[in-house]
Amino acid sequence: MDAKRKYTRLVQSVKENIDKNVIKKKRIKNRNRHQAKNKELWQKVNLDTLVERFAPDSVPEINSNGKIIFHTPGSNVQLVAEATIGSVRIERLDFSGQRRYLDLDGVLRNNITVDGKTRGRTKEEYELATHFRIKKLNEM
Repeated sequence: MDAKRKYTRLVQSVKENIDKNVIKKKRIKNRNRHQAKNKELWQKVNLDTLVERFAPDSVPEINSNGKIIFHTPGSNVQLVAEATIGSVRIERLDFSGQRRYLDLDGVLRNNITVDGKTRGRTKEEYELATHFRIKKLNEM
């Protein structure tokens, strides 16, 4: 599967549609501003490898928020790629709430144990564990 090439083609389509819609452009700009703070700290991943592991034989689609979704029918996991910032997350569809993203091992990372005590992760800790940057084609 060549998910990275399909993703790259869809990114162009997303960017063209965003430019036409002023409200969506403003919402995405705010989302990107927030994510850009920690983006450099996120681990780089190979999109083809992630798709093969978590959404094999999927066809990428653009959702109403301008995100590219890789989902295999019948699966409870999907990949959510941010076309405008070059990031990807692994989402569990059968969990409710906001924190339903997984790490690269497919484990939910909502809590952390410190000194033998379990506590919820801060927003920054959670994003570092569950948000990833997509490697560029020339980095693969």
